[in-house]
Amino acid sequence: MEVKVTSSTILTIPISHPSDVPHTIFDRHALNRHIAVLYAVTPPTSTNADIISGLSKTLVHFPTLTANLSTDYHGRPSLTVGAPDGGALVVEATVSSKLEDHLPLTPSSDFRLLHPEVNDAKHLLQVQLNRFQCCGLVIGVTTHHRVADGRSMGSFFVAWGKMVRGIPIDPLPVYDQSWLKPRDPPLVKFDHWGNEFIPLSPLQNEFNITPVYVDPSEITNLLLHFSPEFIMAIKAQTNKLSNEKHTTFETLAGYLWRKVTIARQLDGEECTMLVVPVNGMRRLQPPVPLEFFGNLALNAYPKTKAKTLIEGGVLTAAGIVREAARDMGDDYFKSFIDFGEVYGDRDLVPCHEKLGNVLSPTMEVDSWLGLEFDEIDFGGGGKLCGISLSWVPFEGLSVLIPALCKDGGVDVFVSLFEKDAVRFREISHSLD
Repeated sequence: MEVKVTSSTILTIPISHPSDVPHTIFDRHALNRHIAVLYAVTPPTSTNADIISGLSKTLVHFPTLTANLSTDYHGRPSLTVGAPDGGALVVEATVSSKLEDHLPLTPSSDFRLLHPEVNDAKHLLQVQLNRFQCCGLVIGVTTHHRVADGRSMGSFFVAWGKMVRGIPIDPLPVYDQSWLKPRDPPLVKFDHWGNEFIPLSPLQNEFNITPVYVDPSEITNLLLHFSPEFIMAIKAQTNKLSNEKHTTFETLAGYLWRKVTIARQLDGEECTMLVVPVNGMRRLQPPVPLEFFGNLALNAYPKTKAKTLIEGGVLTAAGIVREAARDMGDDYFKSFIDFGEVYGDRDLVPCHEKLGNVLSPTMEVDSWLGLEFDEIDFGGGGKLCGISLSWVPFEGLSVLIPALCKDGGVDVFVSLFEKDAVRFREISHSLD
């Protein structure tokens, strides 16, 4: 893939003086890195000038995307909006090939050319507009996770598309954090040490994480398509044997967890764990407005022995996922908020920061289902035809992405060791 950068600029927003926006405890728990996502759009599309102009207008309503990571006067992590060196990076580039030659967007190390570098990135939002020979467009975006989660970024892209098309943003994003205030007095009912953050003074052998690193060349990324009919067949397996109907996410997460466990050929007595992000917007009572922009997710950790998972089938796997996610209710999220009040002045290190680039025997399944991708429209008559991560050298990660092909369904991103990926692909669409 030949990509030629033609221009680069920084978009800033009009602001009278810099201001600090303190990190919430959810921001402090979020990944401390950029997430790179590609959005492919068929021709005809709006011009680069119109897309950039729309982005500039949109950022006025999403100022934290132009901020810098910093600390406030108490020394706590925060975002500084309006700093002289802030803003969003916008790069324009041309690609010598046709967009259709790269669809579907199966992740490839070559795709790293379609977005700005994520390591040591200066700006929290980076955008690269890649014009292909056929006039198709791939928008490569990297966003720092400490600014916002996937649900919030989905609403940002919908808003950006509206501004490109000259449609006012309605509703506007909400930054009020009054529903995230701790209780008086704070009540930390759950043990957040070891789940969310590393204990400040762990006893010997109390909390040991040995990070495992491998050469990225040993890891491969897959993008598989699950049709609506296949998903219904999986759900039918669980629903006919259960009094409760499982959600699409619970079913697919359990299905993938079981299949990857088989592909990894884990010992039957080995414990395997699934990392499942749970959004707190509807878990907290009263619920947080859907317009809230920021981070509001924690992880559930269903776990079991590999033998139990394999022999129990998808019903057992989906049930374990459901039970763990259900435990993450209003009480848990409020306990986490109170934890932030009690320990917010301390140097908190999220547990995931001590991981290497290998999760096995653990697996993580994220969901982008329901993130309003079907409402993203950058104008010009073209349609969003592909969404994917660019390239992730991180073994054990999976993401559920709404498929944009004619039959709908779900595209499943999976990152595994090459040898495990070969076995996984062979059994990925088997109902056994």
